[in-house]
Amino acid sequence: MRIGIDCLRADPRYVGGLNTYIHGLLAGFAAVGDGYEFQLYVTDENQSAFAGYAAAENFEVFAADGRAFRLRQNLRRIALLQKNPECYRRMSAWLFQATRQWMEANSDLIYTPTVSLLCFDHRKPTLLSMHDIQYVHYPEFFSWPRRRSRQIACSLSARYATYFQASSEFIKRDLLAHFPEISPQQIAVIPEGVNLEDFSTPRSSGIIERHRLPQRFLFLPAQLWPHKNHLTVLRALRHLRCKHGLEIPLAMTGARYSAAPQIFRYMKDEQMQSVRYLGIVAFDELIELYQRAALVLAPGLYESNSLPVLEAAAAGTAVIASRIPPNEELAHALRLNLFDPHGERALAQLILELWRDPERCRAQAAHNRWRVARFTWENTARQYLAWIERVVNPHRLTAVASATVPGYVHA
Repeated sequence: MRIGIDCLRADPRYVGGLNTYIHGLLAGFAAVGDGYEFQLYVTDENQSAFAGYAAAENFEVFAADGRAFRLRQNLRRIALLQKNPECYRRMSAWLFQATRQWMEANSDLIYTPTVSLLCFDHRKPTLLSMHDIQYVHYPEFFSWPRRRSRQIACSLSARYATYFQASSEFIKRDLLAHFPEISPQQIAVIPEGVNLEDFSTPRSSGIIERHRLPQRFLFLPAQLWPHKNHLTVLRALRHLRCKHGLEIPLAMTGARYSAAPQIFRYMKDEQMQSVRYLGIVAFDELIELYQRAALVLAPGLYESNSLPVLEAAAAGTAVIASRIPPNEELAHALRLNLFDPHGERALAQLILELWRDPERCRAQAAHNRWRVARFTWENTARQYLAWIERVVNPHRLTAVASATVPGYVHA
């Protein structure tokens, strides 16, 4: 079977969960996809990010003209001014007709890992990872153009995609609740993965010494978006300082986005000298921070799943995570310390308890490192392939087992 993977819109400059997901899954396909042919569709502008897959026996990389592709994308944005999904659909069909035909000529199914379909008139089956619909729940976190683009592109994708992957049962329920045109049979719940070897191999990048981080610190790896909920963490640390006289160090990594001004203003106003913002760090440095931290924080208000939770578990570090449905699902397999994402005082109390009880943290970390072995990108890839076999060749006996993740219990 030939599986086309549409990475034309993947931005190699973005350092975050979406690119982690794409490359983790591609590595999984390369490892377990014997008997399948993967056609990777990129542009000559992002091709270098995928160069490693060109050498894989079961991959073939096709590159489109990046400048021409960007021009078509910009022209399509004009249709957003009409506030008419049908206008956007027709514009997409016209602008990307040759691109669609190019992909379909080489593939039996087109998989899109980047939130929405490129065009909405495919002749071949399509599989889409609509990772989340945060814009529905927190529209205030989006600019008008970005929110409008998501509304139109996701509503059309819901109508015209053949099948969907959801990273949690929560996202499946969310899609079904807001897109009545999708049926439960169209969605497969396939959890995200983690590269165990990368995160469990000891690192010594020098980042701890370079930034003069103390021996014990909290670690918050998250882009500076509003939904990542940095302010609740900062307020909890301020509460610990004011009430208990305890100054707990925090290291933060991630790119500056729309929440950055408010975060830095709060840090300045409250004189939070023990909080270090390290910005975007190299991969080895990120792993060392995971491994050396006393606790990893995942305080998000809305997530499809939580890669930092899995990465912390693989690194051997205990986790404090917001009590949101995807984290509650992961808590069936992992030992997580959950808190109300709006409750800064409850978070402060939880941090205090765990900070004073390192033995409890070590026990949780040991349990999680064992259990997270079920959440590998290879397992994720096997589940994708089993799902694709069922929907594309329902009458063919597949050589790929219908893989599940032992120990993963859906909520």
